[in-house]
Amino acid sequence: MQHRRWIFTIVIFVLLLGAGPGVAQTLLRIATPGALTGALPIYLGAKKGVFSKYGLTVGVIATRNEQMNMQALMSDSVQFLTSSSTGLFYLGKQGLDAVGLASWNNSSPYSLATRLKIKDLKELKGWKIASSGAGGRADAFIRFMLAKVGLDHRTDAQIIPLSGGSSVRLAAVVSGNLDATLISTLQGRQAEKLGLTVIPVPLEYIWGINLTRRSYLSKNRDTVKNYLRGLSDSVRLMMADKAATIAVMRQVLKIDDADSLEDAYKTMSADSRPDLFPTEEAIVNVLRTMSYEDPAFMSIPPYKFFDLSLIQELKPELR
Repeated sequence: MQHRRWIFTIVIFVLLLGAGPGVAQTLLRIATPGALTGALPIYLGAKKGVFSKYGLTVGVIATRNEQMNMQALMSDSVQFLTSSSTGLFYLGKQGLDAVGLASWNNSSPYSLATRLKIKDLKELKGWKIASSGAGGRADAFIRFMLAKVGLDHRTDAQIIPLSGGSSVRLAAVVSGNLDATLISTLQGRQAEKLGLTVIPVPLEYIWGINLTRRSYLSKNRDTVKNYLRGLSDSVRLMMADKAATIAVMRQVLKIDDADSLEDAYKTMSADSRPDLFPTEEAIVNVLRTMSYEDPAFMSIPPYKFFDLSLIQELKPELR
């Protein structure tokens, strides 16, 4: 039943994003957890026919959280994951069939939005903070964020799991059911207009990561390379075509306010990387956030679970 639901979602997205009829193309399924920001260039590229130039039709599947994203990849329900920053290292540490390929954005994925009138993260002590759930990117980030200001996530704050993406958690804070949550950096202006206090959390981080299975890469190297070509072209288009990108952001992120969309576009465009290169600092910071759950993550060499040979081969094209 769950598999059928995924297929149904794929069909809907392919129809919505305008897959061209009558052309033999390879269908690729890409899963993204909760917040859909990491998939924005994929949505845009699919809508504008970028991937079809490389013989690909892409379908984006929005899963509820990081755990479902990882399950989708391991069960062969999808070929790629995007935004699974922590997922790659959970899978790799267990010796499972996963490999990181690229990252189109290495900036901080989050700001903190709170209904409290605070100026410092230390003031979160004793309050309820919404998380995506244990093992997710947001959950690891919260633990790291609290530790940086001397707070213990086990005793100094209540971390409440709430899946469904940052928009769902933002609504819970606005309603007063929770005190604070991490939101996408693209939602900062929107949160302020809702009357919340927004505190940036600067940290280089591979939230634009894309990964696949090593076994899939070994059998379909040309397809994976074409996917990365399409992703790079889509990032470049996102940076160049403001109107088309904002239209996609309005649809995907469910933001209608023009000022909020303008601010989100400027933030995303400034941090985008068409070369798709995941920086070492951005990878180390992911491992650092995860080390508060298990210190063994800090002993993992940054690029251990990556194969960057494809973006290196494509380097002349991706500049």
